Amino acid sequence: MLIKEYLDTVCEQIRFEKAHYFVKKELKDHIHDQAQAFVLSGMDKKTALQKAIAEMGDPILVGTELDRVHRPNLEWSFVLFILLFLLANLGMRWTVWKASTATGFPIPSIGINNIISIFIGIAVMIAFYYIDFTILVQRSKMIYAVYVGIVALFSILGNFFGIQGARFFIHISIFHIVVPPLIYLFPVVLIGLLYDCRGRSYTAVLLCGASFLLPALFSFGMRLNTAIFMVAIVSLLLIVITICKGWFAVHKLKMFLLLFIPILLLGLFLYNVPMFAYRLKSFHIGIQDPYGMDWGKNILQQNMKGAHLFGVGESYSFYAEEGNLMQMTPENFFEGAEYFTNYIFHYFGWIVSFLLLGIYLFFIIRGFILAYRQKSQLGCMVAIAILLTILAIYSWNIFCTSGFFIHANPLEMPFFASGGTSNIIYFILMGILLSVFRTGNYVKDGKIKMGITQKFFQLKNGKLIISIPFKK
Repeated sequence: MLIKEYLDTVCEQIRFEKAHYFVKKELKDHIHDQAQAFVLSGMDKKTALQKAIAEMGDPILVGTELDRVHRPNLEWSFVLFILLFLLANLGMRWTVWKASTATGFPIPSIGINNIISIFIGIAVMIAFYYIDFTILVQRSKMIYAVYVGIVALFSILGNFFGIQGARFFIHISIFHIVVPPLIYLFPVVLIGLLYDCRGRSYTAVLLCGASFLLPALFSFGMRLNTAIFMVAIVSLLLIVITICKGWFAVHKLKMFLLLFIPILLLGLFLYNVPMFAYRLKSFHIGIQDPYGMDWGKNILQQNMKGAHLFGVGESYSFYAEEGNLMQMTPENFFEGAEYFTNYIFHYFGWIVSFLLLGIYLFFIIRGFILAYRQKSQLGCMVAIAILLTILAIYSWNIFCTSGFFIHANPLEMPFFASGGTSNIIYFILMGILLSVFRTGNYVKDGKIKMGITQKFFQLKNGKLIISIPFKK
């Protein structure tokens, strides 16, 4: 009771409640160690305990000092990175628009909607920063249901009110809605489901993997095919990581086979279905006939070849129209918004472009280092889920916009997207990431209680038995 009263008084002075458990544990261990030393010196236990507590100091003063130490800290380096990217986005976009206007083919400039969306995004990021990210586990199933419901709603609206071929552009009366790629949020939702299922067996892992199907199906209806593909790879990596970390009562090799064999079979099936095959077969190396149907790749490649070390580069892109060769310049390439990285190389040169991409990569690497330092596995995995998503989009965008590698629908670079709604999704992810860095070290992972490992498939007496364990 003496120890409890002392620790309670100390923690009353500490405003950050998540720190109470760790403070009490540390002080309690120190008091017991000191009391044990007094007992060994000849004191009775009660006197030794009283003296050990007295030596700790006044509980109010101790608590006040610890309150200064145990405060959630904002990771300012990430805030500075985000502000730097936003300023670079606005500055470069204005420069490109100004240069392209002189040619008579102006690239869309910064609109008031872009500015408003940035302020909305910052407000959203702050809101998610103050939300306790452990809610992902506490309400994992409800969050998944709400998330799928929102994606489904936008998919339905897109099919009824969207533009054919681009159903994420929704027109309802006088309102024009650009649906953000909500699929980017799925890896974070998945971590909540996986963490909630720790200690369970094969069925739980497979169900978590299958949870991707619904948001993927609705996102496919909005023509977000490349985004689905990238998020599928990130989600699979997250499941593999959690299996390797020992979150589940499974044989790792068998679990990997159960995961990858169905994915391989599904890929082969989709590759031979006409409506999917066309999309899948468009994933190819970008070096093809520059005077044929791949004039878009030719423009991208020539922009890279004609780039100077500094300043505006040269462009010698051509395409065939009715048997004649016609010159194409960066300004009249109609997909300028998605290929914005290519424009940076053309208008600013190699040094500025590599400096910007290098800073971006450093930002991602620093994020992984901070994620690795998290004391809780939940905080670590939520941060990894966000950073893997950002890294996948970053890499894919560079490969596509160069024109020399994979050519498919490129994904807009986070914080350099032309659409304000896409940037809002990235702000949400950054808000969750900052929340992890703010309080992740004070999250206590519970012990994993492994269930009885059962064979998922068994053959007995000529019968196939599928074992599905249920929670009691």
